[in-house]
Amino acid sequence: MWKNATSCQAGASHGAGIGRKLNVRLVLKLVSVLLLAMGTARFAGSQDSAEPATFPAGADILQGTVTGVEGGTYQVKTEGGATWKVFTGVNTFFRKQRDPIKPADIHIGDAIVAGGEVDQKAKTVGAVFLAVIDPAQAKEIEQRRADFGKTWLAGKVTAINDLKITIERPDKKAATIAVDENTSFRKRHDSITLLDIKPGDRVYARGALQNGLFMASILTVVDPNQRRGDPAARP
Repeated sequence: MWKNATSCQAGASHGAGIGRKLNVRLVLKLVSVLLLAMGTARFAGSQDSAEPATFPAGADILQGTVTGVEGGTYQVKTEGGATWKVFTGVNTFFRKQRDPIKPADIHIGDAIVAGGEVDQKAKTVGAVFLAVIDPAQAKEIEQRRADFGKTWLAGKVTAINDLKITIERPDKKAATIAVDENTSFRKRHDSITLLDIKPGDRVYARGALQNGLFMASILTVVDPNQRRGDPAARP
């Protein structure tokens, strides 16, 4: 056993209180990320740190492989080798392929994503949700992580200077997106121009690094009021 019964009980109590502490907006944010991880949306994010613990960047999400199970507490190892503990409780949603499952359906070796109250220092998550993902989904998530900042970027526009757009990434880091006459701009089904983009807009850019600068081939303004199921919302 990798942890004693006392700590397990404390962890379960921690998880049980998560739903009461989180506000509705955060819960909706985490649920939307769960839907993303299960393949129902294409908008994704990641961190480019050496040991990315969360997915997408800025969202309180942990991804890894279950290495231990005790009651409602799961030990999870990330791809980078860090060990985390995920506490669950009565307010935790459990899913697999978008279908509800029971805590007992999660086993050692399963790839999971979990979201809730993340303590980076203690490496713990008080989970609002925990989802089992298949190997293909896990591989896709890791690939998106690796590609972030190389083939795509996303964030909130903070400044526009000539042909350079400064954004705040979901992890609060700044990034610059360069555009030129070959960049396609769009919002929903409509073509727009650089002049239509304003600070505060949330954008998703596809492109490539050129001389250390991210050059966008397509830049999409993401409508926060648009339903994720709408194809126009997909960059």
